[in-house]
Amino acid sequence: MVLRSNELHRNLQHLNGMMTTHEAAKHLDLSYWHFMHLVEAGRIPGVRVVDRWLFTQDDLNDYRRSRYGQLEDMARAALTHPAVGLTDKQAVICRYILANERPSDIARKLEQSRQAVHSQIALIREKVSRAQAAPDAPPKPQRRSRTRSNPIPLPPSL
Repeated sequence: MVLRSNELHRNLQHLNGMMTTHEAAKHLDLSYWHFMHLVEAGRIPGVRVVDRWLFTQDDLNDYRRSRYGQLEDMARAALTHPAVGLTDKQAVICRYILANERPSDIARKLEQSRQAVHSQIALIREKVSRAQAAPDAPPKPQRRSRTRSNPIPLPPSL
């Protein structure tokens, strides 16, 4: 198909603002090769123009949202819901997640293993689901420990 110059200009007008593969990979904080693997697998949509791929920022943000959206929603709920009861480390992890940091980057910044960060994320997820499941339920009573001044009563001996 041959396009005249005015038709070509009109058809390529929507390509303004699109990103190349290297720019898109950097935008998602992925290596070029991993990014291309996702594109070829069809997980990240793009437009192929001759021998180049081009990507819109909206498509890249949709991919990021599909990948990390639930994690961001969980972190936002954990920080805003007072009944969740986050530890200081868990609150820091949630803030990093909301700042678009990936768990592996969070582990590097906190000088922790990735497994430790993922374990904390699992605990946060569990706390959030418990808080959302019973929002109006009274808190569980604390177990009292017995001390020497408050011994366990023994039955009378026979």
